[in-house]
Amino acid sequence: MSALVCARCQVSAFADASFCYNCGAVLPKGRHPGDAAVWTLTDIGKAIGVVVIALIAISIPAGAVALVIAGGDDIEGNAAALTVGIGASLFLELALLAAAVQFSVRKYGLPLGALGLRRPERGGFWLTLGLGIGLVIGGLGINFVYFVGLAAIGIEPDTDLPEEAYKSAGPLIAVALLSLAFAPIMEEIFFRGFVFEGFRARWGVGSAALASGLLFALIHIGNPGTIYLIPPVVAIGAIFAWGYAYSGSLAVSLLAHFMFNLIAFTVGVAQNS
Repeated sequence: MSALVCARCQVSAFADASFCYNCGAVLPKGRHPGDAAVWTLTDIGKAIGVVVIALIAISIPAGAVALVIAGGDDIEGNAAALTVGIGASLFLELALLAAAVQFSVRKYGLPLGALGLRRPERGGFWLTLGLGIGLVIGGLGINFVYFVGLAAIGIEPDTDLPEEAYKSAGPLIAVALLSLAFAPIMEEIFFRGFVFEGFRARWGVGSAALASGLLFALIHIGNPGTIYLIPPVVAIGAIFAWGYAYSGSLAVSLLAHFMFNLIAFTVGVAQNS
């Protein structure tokens, strides 16, 4: 009988073995991309820990540099300092991608399709486009109802980006790169393809969507004034997860994420031009 090499410990196992007798790792040979995730809750916890460490390692020096550039003034009022602060978030997005890949694809020797980077299992281009648009409309509806409700009781939460970010070229370019190029890809891979997929294998779609949505919301909280953003972002993250689960591909949620951010970016530019 031919041998299979474990991706984690490099020990040979029988070709039809389901796990490595040496380290206990699940052997992915023959695994279909849509099967339950083989990475564990511990793997997800480690990935989150790596992201938290990266956040600290990136934000502290970036904040110090921004303060030096601002020369004691408000960072948001200095275009160069604000560019540094927003630009640092690009590295955090890369940390999300690296953590997701490390604790799934690399650790277990899986194809990238295990993280949702595959063709939709339901429908083709038009269904993907239609579902993506539907998710955006749902997300915008959630935001509208929620913020109208807050306004009715006299609460006006802070936004996750200051208005000054749209008024100068440097911060504007950084915001465009962050919201349109980096965030849709990196965040969908981490929160839907990795975290949601890992949770779903154990808790089912509903609970996994809410739990991954909560983590998705927490990473968007920048200061105490933005804590009011948690409920709608949790809901949006949950419906993005549902779109991914329904289609079997990140193409749907990635498209929805991009369109949602594009609308927000366009509105921000229009309001501050």
